[in-house]
Amino acid sequence: MTNAMDLFKLDGKVALVTGGSRGLGLAAAEGLAEAGADVAICGRDQGSLDAALKGLASTGKNCIAIQCDISSEDDVVQMASRVKDHYGRCDVLVNNAGTSAIVPSAQMTADAWNAMMATNLTGTFMCCREIGKLMIEQGSGSIINLSSENGQVGFSWGMTAYATTKIGIIGLTRSLAVEWGQHGIRVNALLPGNTEVGMMESMKDKESPFYKLAGEALLNLIPLNNFGTADDMKGVTVFLASDASRYVTGVKLVFDGGFTINAGV
Repeated sequence: MTNAMDLFKLDGKVALVTGGSRGLGLAAAEGLAEAGADVAICGRDQGSLDAALKGLASTGKNCIAIQCDISSEDDVVQMASRVKDHYGRCDVLVNNAGTSAIVPSAQMTADAWNAMMATNLTGTFMCCREIGKLMIEQGSGSIINLSSENGQVGFSWGMTAYATTKIGIIGLTRSLAVEWGQHGIRVNALLPGNTEVGMMESMKDKESPFYKLAGEALLNLIPLNNFGTADDMKGVTVFLASDASRYVTGVKLVFDGGFTINAGV
């Protein structure tokens, strides 16, 4: 029987985190490296990638940064090729890259809708497809797709397009978990709630316009009475990436302090 703490170790593993230069993606990358993995991060802005890479260097792991727009098929194919050339394998994929916008549905244009689908849903699929090919070759892997609490509850703030992509990611996750289980590949979805990092970073500042508009109201609906942190992202990511979740696939792991199960929502 394996020691419980050893189940969480990622020594000798290679991970790729999309949107890994900041927010929840950077937290995931840091957590994976701290657990022992070599980590590649990708993103659109080279300056942000370079800054993140300097921080990851403190872990002592073999980390690289790859400029990539996941809505571009050519970029995704090249990114997967770079990972294979540099590491020879990929054991963990964290599909964190995404975009958001608050647009009332009656005002949402087809172009704006398609742009969000291209990044959040099609981009996530293409990353799964290309890195999945490596994982199929090696006969193992863990894919972690970032969905959202918006994939579970409705909001009146013009989040329909965003929520549609996040619900789609859950369907993608479940289907791939069944299709690729025979290759030893696990596919799970992470559903973060209101956090102080990433798209809702303004939650840190109680004087920000968004916090004044919605922050206190949201906090009152969270049973644990606090917003999520980077450490929360690290913990759930390392769990799903490691052998601690060896028999877990196709699940939705919600970390939102109880927000989505609160009857008061």
